[in-house]
Amino acid sequence: MITILAWHTRKQRVTRMGYGISLHRFVDGEPEALDERVVRETLAPYAVEMGEDVEEMLIRAVDGGEAEVNVSADGISVHRFPTGGVVDVIAELANRLSAAILLPDGALVSSEEQRANLPDGLRDMLLLIEMTDRPCGPRSAHDIDARRW
Repeated sequence: MITILAWHTRKQRVTRMGYGISLHRFVDGEPEALDERVVRETLAPYAVEMGEDVEEMLIRAVDGGEAEVNVSADGISVHRFPTGGVVDVIAELANRLSAAILLPDGALVSSEEQRANLPDGLRDMLLLIEMTDRPCGPRSAHDIDARRW
């Protein structure tokens, strides 16, 4: 999973992102509908508040970080999220949906296939990231020491 860590000594410093991100799936440069079943399956274990429709929810990662998530047929927006476990959950969701993560100043994709499917304007602003098979969840003390910034 993608992990953005913010550490101060051995305690996690809770840092909330000051902007939102969104997930979108593209095929041949055109927006593609997201699979609501995959969205529900991926986010349900983390949902603190979720109605019948998967439109608005609050998710909580195992490290206690929370984020507001809004889902529509063509995209998912994530607001007010801290670094850590929530980022892993969103990365897992993007990977399972084959979606790009759109940032205010760029895009993240996890494969060359996703890069090829982006609209022309986004291809110039992207970063290709490697996804791991590591499950979402808290880091061990060994991981924390090894990845401290």
